[in-house]
Amino acid sequence: MMSVPPPTPSRTAALLRQQVWLVAAAAVLAGVIMLLPLHEVHLPHQHYLPLHTGLEFVSIAAAFLVFATVWHTRSRDHSSALVVIATALFAAGWLDFFHALSYKGMPELVSPSSVEKGIAFWLAARLIVAVTLLAVSLRPRLPVPTKALRLGVLAAYTALNLLVIWAVLWHEALLPRTYIEGEGLTPFKRWIEWLITGMLAVAAWRFYRQARHSDDEFLPLIFGAAALGALSELFLAQYEVISDTLNLMGHLYKFVCYTLIYRAMFVVNVRRPYQQLAAQTATLRQANETLRTQSLALASITSPVLVTDLEGRVGWRNRASAELTGDQAGETPLSLFAAPLTPDAAQAADMHQTLQAGQIWRGLVHSLDGHGKAVVLNRTVTPLRNEGGDIIGYVSVAENITGQSRAELRQQRVLETAIDGFWIADEEGRLLEVNDAYVRMTGYPASELVGQHLTQLEVVENPEVTRQRLARLREIGREQFMTRIRHKDGHTLAVEISAAWDPQSRCFYVFTRDRTEHEQSDAVQQDLERQLQQSQKVQALGQLTGGIAHDFNNILAAILGYSNLALNRFVPDKQGKLASYLREVIMASERARDLIAKMLSFTRIQPNTRTGVISPAAVIEEVVAMMRPSIPASIELRVRIDARQGIRMDAGELNQVLVNLIINARDAIDDHGVIDISLHPVEMDGQICAISRQRLSGHYLALDVGDSGSGIDAEHLPRLFDPFFTTKDVGKGTGLGLSVVHGILRRSDAHVVVDSTPGSGSLFRLLFPIATPSPDASRPPAEPPLIPAGTGQRVWVVDDEAAVARYLGELLVDWGYRARIFNDPAEALAALEAAPDQIDLLITDQTMPGMNGMQLALLARHFRPELPVMLCTGFTGDIQIDEAHQQGIRHVFGKPIPVQELVRALADELGPQGQRSAS
Repeated sequence: MMSVPPPTPSRTAALLRQQVWLVAAAAVLAGVIMLLPLHEVHLPHQHYLPLHTGLEFVSIAAAFLVFATVWHTRSRDHSSALVVIATALFAAGWLDFFHALSYKGMPELVSPSSVEKGIAFWLAARLIVAVTLLAVSLRPRLPVPTKALRLGVLAAYTALNLLVIWAVLWHEALLPRTYIEGEGLTPFKRWIEWLITGMLAVAAWRFYRQARHSDDEFLPLIFGAAALGALSELFLAQYEVISDTLNLMGHLYKFVCYTLIYRAMFVVNVRRPYQQLAAQTATLRQANETLRTQSLALASITSPVLVTDLEGRVGWRNRASAELTGDQAGETPLSLFAAPLTPDAAQAADMHQTLQAGQIWRGLVHSLDGHGKAVVLNRTVTPLRNEGGDIIGYVSVAENITGQSRAELRQQRVLETAIDGFWIADEEGRLLEVNDAYVRMTGYPASELVGQHLTQLEVVENPEVTRQRLARLREIGREQFMTRIRHKDGHTLAVEISAAWDPQSRCFYVFTRDRTEHEQSDAVQQDLERQLQQSQKVQALGQLTGGIAHDFNNILAAILGYSNLALNRFVPDKQGKLASYLREVIMASERARDLIAKMLSFTRIQPNTRTGVISPAAVIEEVVAMMRPSIPASIELRVRIDARQGIRMDAGELNQVLVNLIINARDAIDDHGVIDISLHPVEMDGQICAISRQRLSGHYLALDVGDSGSGIDAEHLPRLFDPFFTTKDVGKGTGLGLSVVHGILRRSDAHVVVDSTPGSGSLFRLLFPIATPSPDASRPPAEPPLIPAGTGQRVWVVDDEAAVARYLGELLVDWGYRARIFNDPAEALAALEAAPDQIDLLITDQTMPGMNGMQLALLARHFRPELPVMLCTGFTGDIQIDEAHQQGIRHVFGKPIPVQELVRALADELGPQGQRSAS
C-alpha cells in the first residue's frame, strides 16, 4: 500500500510559505506587466481566438474535475464547504463554456456570438466563484453534507446558470454595456471586475489567517487560488482590446487559479483518505503492540495468574503460576477448586459458590509449591464475563505473602527514615520502641528511652493527667492533641501527638511532630500584629493632631502677627502697661505654639535635618548640670557613665528627652528618693520596645533613667506614651512629655523598654544604635547677616484665612514690599493670568478650599515659569519637602510664620536692595 505521510503543522506551514511565495511572485509579475505598455501589444484576432478557446476549455476541464472529485467522495469525509465550492466551479465551468462559444469570431450559438455575450458569461462565472469563496472563508466550519443538501446546492446553482444563460442569449439588449469597440471597457465592466477582485482578495486574506492556525493542507492551496484569482481579475479590468496581452494574462492566471483549486480538492478528497488510512494502520499496529506488551507483562509478573472455565479447569496460566505449582504436563488438568491450587475442600466449595453468584472471592489460601514447601497466597478470584455479561470463566490473581518479614522490614525502614518521631508504648505507658527521629527530638539515646514511662517525658503539672489521657485513648481508639515534652538538656518542646490504640497487640502507636518552629513563628506573627496595631494607633492620632494643628496654627498666626505689629507700630512706650499686656499675649501664643509642636512631634517620623553623631555623655552632663538646681535636696541625683560611644541624633532633642524623663522621675518621688541616670552598652535578646512593639536583639547603647518613686500600674503601661495621658493629679501635667519622647525616639530609630513595679519605682531604658562620630570638627555658628529690606517688589499673598492674609500684607509693607491680598486661590489665578507681569513673588497657604497651595503654584508657573513661590501651612506633616521643591516651591514655612526666616527668604529671592535688621 502507498505510504502517505499524515498532515502535520510543519508540512502545512511549509505549504503556506510556498503559496505565499507563489502569490508574491505572481503579484510582482503582474505589477511589471501592468507598468509596461503591453496593452498596446495584441495578437491578431484570428490567432488569439484558438488560444483563448484552448485556455478556456482547459479551465473548464479543471472545474469539472473538481466537481467530479468532490461529488463522488463519501460525504462523511469532507464538509459542506467543499461541496459548495465544487458545485460553484461546476456552474462557473458551464458559464465559461458558453463564454468560449459566444466569444467574438466563434460559430453562431442560438444567437450570433458577440463581445457583450462573452463578457456577460465571463462576469457571471467570476461572480459565482468570488461570492462562493468569500462566503466559505467567512464561515469555513459547515456540517457534513447530507444527500438532500448536496442535491439542493446543485439544484440552486443549476437554476442560477439557467437564469444567466436565458438572460444573455435571449435578452442581450437588456444587459448593461461592458465593452465599446475602439474605446475599450465600460465603467460598469471595470466596476464589476474590481468588485470581484475585492471579494477574492478578502477571501484570500481570510484563508491565509485560517491556514496559519490550522494543520489542514486545503487552506494554503485555496488561499493561493483565491489570491491568483484576484490578480487575474486585475488584468481583465485593464485591457482595451479583447485580444491584447492583458486579456491573455488574465486567462492564464485564471487557469493557474483553477489548477490550485483542483489540487486542494485532490488533497482533501483523494490524498486525505490515504493519510487517514495510514494513521489508522499505525494506530492498529500500536494497539497490537500494546496488547502484545500487556500479554508479555501479564505472563512475566511475579504474581500467579490463571484463567479457568466455569468448572474451574485451568485454561491458561502465567509463568509465575507454573513455577509455583510445578509442571503438570501429562497429568489431570489443574482445577481451581481442587488441590494443589486449593487443598482445603471447604474453602474450595465456598469459593465456587461465591463465584457462581457473580461475586468476587478474596481470601488466604494455604498450599504447597512444586517443591513441597508451604506457601500462603492472598488470592482474588473474579468472574470473567463476555460482551453480553454472561459468566464464561474465572480469573485468579494471587500474591505470595510468605515472605511477610520482608514487608515488616520495609515498614521498619520507613519508620526509621521518617521526619516525625514514632514510638510504641505498652498499655501502662512504658516505651517499647522508638525511631531515630524521636531520639534526635528528645536528646536521649534509644537505650535510655526504652523502658521510660511517658510521665518522665511529658511536661504536665500532675502525672495523673498523662495516665487519664492513656485511659481515654484506650476507650476511643485514636486521638490527636498538643502537649510539651522535656529534652534531655532540660528545655521543653511543643509537639503534636497523633496516637492510636491497638487492642490486639495492646500497645499504643504514636507519631510525634515537633511544633517548636511553628510556635516561634506564631510568636513572631503576634509581635508583628502588635506593631501593626501600634502603628495604626499612631497614624490615627497623627491624623487627629494634624487637623487640630492646622486650624490652631492659623489662629495663632493671626494672634502672634497682629500682637507683634501692634507692639512695634502703635506702642511707643515699650515699658508701659499696653506693651506689657501685648507681651503677655505674645508669650501665651508662643506657649500655645510650642504645645502644638509637642503634639506634632508625637507623630512626625521624618528624621531631624540637624541630626548628627553626638556624644550622649556630654548631653547628660549638660542636662544634669541644668536640672540639679530644680531637684529638691531630699532627692539624690546620681549619674554613672560607662561608655563614650556616639549615637546619631540631634543634641537638642536628646536634651528634651532627658529633661522630660528627669521631671517625670522627680514628680514620681514624694519626699525622699533617688534618680539614677546611667549610660552603658547592652545586648538585647527578645525584649519588646514599648513604642514600636518590636522585638529587639543585638547591641545598643543604653541610657537608663530610673527612680525610686511610686511606680506605674500594669494597666497604665500600654497607654504610657499616648498624648494627653497622665497619671499625675489634675493641673500637674499635660500628658505630652512622654508623647514627645515617643516622637523623638521614633525619628532617631531608637527604642525604649519600660520596667515598673508599683511601690518600687520605674526604669526607662532608652536604646540607641551605636554610631561612629564624624571626623569633621564642629564649627561655631556664623553671625547672621543683616537682612536687606524690599524696595517695592510686588508680592501676592493667597490665604483663605483673611486675618492671616491681612497680617502678612501688613508685614510685607513694613519691610518695603508692595502686597496684594487674595482669599480665594481661583481669584488669584485669574488675576495672574490677566496680568502675569504684575507679580514678583507668590506666598500661598497650602490648605484652601477648591485648590491647595501646591496646585496653585503649579498652575501659576504655567503663566510665569520662573515665578518664586513660598508655601505656608498650619501642618507640615502632610507636605513632602522634596516634592514641593521639585514643583518649584522655594521655601516651606509652618504657621505661625517665623518673621526672621520669612523676610530673609524674601531678600534671598528678590535680591538685596538696602539693609535693615529684622525685628
